[in-house]
Amino acid sequence: MSLLHQIQRNGLALCSLMVALSALGYNTYRNEASERNRNVRSAEFEMLKNLGEVQQIIDFAHLRHDAARGDLTLGLSRVLLIRDLGTLTPRPVEEVSEKLLASWVKHGEQLATNADAAAALSEDVLAARRTVLASLQSLK
Repeated sequence: MSLLHQIQRNGLALCSLMVALSALGYNTYRNEASERNRNVRSAEFEMLKNLGEVQQIIDFAHLRHDAARGDLTLGLSRVLLIRDLGTLTPRPVEEVSEKLLASWVKHGEQLATNADAAAALSEDVLAARRTVLASLQSLK
C-alpha cells in the first residue's frame, strides 16, 4: 500500500486530527490571553487603590500639615508599590508609574512646605490614574 492510498483511506481521521490540534492551539492561546488580562486588570485595580492613598497622603501632608496621615515614608512605600505593579502592565502604565516615582523622589521632601511640589505630585497622580483607567478600558 502506498502512502497516497493510506492518506486517502484515512482522510477523515487526518482531518479530524487537524481540527482537534487547531482547536487545542486556539484554546491555549485564548487561555493565555485571558490570564494575562486578568493579571493586568488585577494589578491596575490595585494601582488605582494605591494612587488614591498617595493622593490622600499628599493632601494630609500639604493641606492639613498632619504628619501622621501625611507620612512621607508611607507615601514612598505606596509609590514604590505602584511602580512595582506597573511592571506587570502595558508600557504606558509602566512609564507613568516610573514618572510618579521620579516625581516623588524630587518633590516628596518639600511636600509639606511647597505648594508647587504638592501640585506637581498631584498632577502626576492624576496622570497615572488617567493612564491606568485608559489601559483598563482597552482590555478585551
